[in-house]
Amino acid sequence: MNDSNRRNPENEALRVEALAWLRRLNSGEATARDLEELETWRAKSPAHAKEFAGAALLWTVLGEAAQKAEADRSHSLRSTVEAFPAGTPRLARRAFLVGGSALAASAAGALVIRPPLDLWPSFSEFAADYRTRTGERQQIDVATHVSVEINTRTSIDLLATSGGATQIELLAGEAAIAKRDDALRELVVVAGSGRAAATRASFNIRKDGSLVKVTSINGEVQVRCLNSTATIRDGQQIAYDERGLGEAAVIDPEAITAWQRGLLIFRRASLSNVIDEVNRYRSGRIVLLDAKLGQRQVVANFRLDRIDDVIDFMSKAMNIRTRSLPGGVVLVG
Repeated sequence: MNDSNRRNPENEALRVEALAWLRRLNSGEATARDLEELETWRAKSPAHAKEFAGAALLWTVLGEAAQKAEADRSHSLRSTVEAFPAGTPRLARRAFLVGGSALAASAAGALVIRPPLDLWPSFSEFAADYRTRTGERQQIDVATHVSVEINTRTSIDLLATSGGATQIELLAGEAAIAKRDDALRELVVVAGSGRAAATRASFNIRKDGSLVKVTSINGEVQVRCLNSTATIRDGQQIAYDERGLGEAAVIDPEAITAWQRGLLIFRRASLSNVIDEVNRYRSGRIVLLDAKLGQRQVVANFRLDRIDDVIDFMSKAMNIRTRSLPGGVVLVG
């Protein structure tokens, strides 16, 4: 696309609308109705679909910047700054190199179904029985003998009872499960390629993409993935994905359950891991531009109701340059 086309007033207007949709989807306040209205807006013309594809691809470009080597860091930064000049937000040229309107429309549809960087919920998450928005937690009583607290950006479906067992499915996010004493009835949590089951236990289960981590806070939890089964007990954690079940490890339950008390606790965590975690709780995106900085160790506690304190911490306590851009984007490094 040449510069004259990019500066076409009609294209500029659609670009502003597309960015507004992207900010809405990423605000933590979006609803299933918003997604339906977005689909209606995209379907108005190929130009509408193309501009939304460009806006969504910009976020992907920002995410890729966090993975680049320091050698091309300045180039990534120039592309990002070009995307947000003073005044009305506009997209960088790179965001539009998608090969024509048909491909752009197709990409836009795929980005709604499989959002880049998990910036907003997928269709399946929007349709879940229970879903939390960014920074929100919710308590659920799924049965008389089971309580579930779901963390930020979490989606859960209630499944039909099977063989007397209460079953739920964790589609995405994190949940704290408390199974009260009822030995005759089992609780089963399906997540990804496996499941966790308990008759009397408290445990935490988290699903990030295909990776699932199960942590026993107290009691026994049986974890099954593919053809393998393991039992974890107080203070043990086990992970699995489509490749199979990992080994059990001893962890700090206080750090795992800190979110239930409104905290994030980091004990010698890498800065890259801290940023990944904080991104779950705030609208927008913190983007790490320097891989070497990501290796620095962090020992800190943050309150979830003041999550942007982490940006001041990086800037002042760690002496790292941070720059804020529209849409809640913060560049680090």
